[in-house]
Amino acid sequence: MHFIDTLKMVGTLVIYVRQGDGGPIIRTLSKRNTITFDASEVVRQLVAQRATDYAPSNLMLASMRFGTNNTTPSRYDTNLHAEDPTIRKQLTDAKKINGLPGELILQATLVTTEGNGNTLCEAGLFTAGASAWNDPIGGSLKCWARQVHGAIVKTSSISLDYNWTLQFTA
Repeated sequence: MHFIDTLKMVGTLVIYVRQGDGGPIIRTLSKRNTITFDASEVVRQLVAQRATDYAPSNLMLASMRFGTNNTTPSRYDTNLHAEDPTIRKQLTDAKKINGLPGELILQATLVTTEGNGNTLCEAGLFTAGASAWNDPIGGSLKCWARQVHGAIVKTSSISLDYNWTLQFTA
């Protein structure tokens, strides 16, 4: 049994497609997400905090990233399959909300000026890594979770609110 299986982590990604910036919701997509094996490694290092493990600040969830590939997610994913690096979103403290006990909600918004011309269909959560939150994948940066969703053609007439809920249960 893998550590992630005994920790019982689950997540749900809900995307609100809005007319304009902050306008009325015109479509909602909801998917249970895939927690990757990288996530269990991050939790293990965070709890152990041995001299050989990454510093706690390197292991925090720091960015939500978006891409255009709809390959089914796997627990072995270490990156998005077709990330658009121009629309990475930093998960600041204000974007990390405590929900019910054992629940964390992460939020990111793509406004009308971001990501236009892309058909978005994947999203991922990533740790901070050893340097900047928006570094390319590799090294100490880890993919916590990846999910694909129904295709959304991003145009300047819509904004997208991504709400990713992580739940830890006994």
